[in-house]
Amino acid sequence: MDNYKKVHFIPPIPQKRDKRIGIYCHVSTNSSEQLHSLAAQVSHLTKITAATPQWLLADVYMDISTSKTGSSRKEFNRMLDDCTSHKLDIIFTKSISRFGRDTVETIEALSKLKNAGVRVIFEQEELDTANTDSDLMISIIESFAQAENESRSKNIKWGIKQGAASGTSKLYDRKCYRHTS
Repeated sequence: MDNYKKVHFIPPIPQKRDKRIGIYCHVSTNSSEQLHSLAAQVSHLTKITAATPQWLLADVYMDISTSKTGSSRKEFNRMLDDCTSHKLDIIFTKSISRFGRDTVETIEALSKLKNAGVRVIFEQEELDTANTDSDLMISIIESFAQAENESRSKNIKWGIKQGAASGTSKLYDRKCYRHTS
């Protein structure tokens, strides 16, 4: 047994985390359910980023649309600025519907990011703009998502009008002014 040489284990060189990742998350209200959804989005996408050896989490961008802020998307715009400043290589987001408000905004942002050399990965749809076939698919999916949102909005408005017309709406059942004697 003395004739056997000792075997030295040489561990593999770990892959360098050289792809700077920006996670983008968005919710439409600041209700507790939506804030829980936001936290879940960030947590889920952070775990995937940490589990991918080449990825390095550079920043997390979170937008919460409220009646006070309107449709302002400060974090989305900051993310776009960081991309054009070459601070990020990849944007990772839950879905197309969380990324852009409508088809035009989504396509414009994706074009800007593509020109900056930044790829966007939509986890839910399993789409990656690094694959040239994704462009058409993203346009189609975004168009469907936008149509669904418009339909939902029309249904909500219709329901409110019907409730008001029938006298069953809780919105119109409250006193606006207090009578003082």
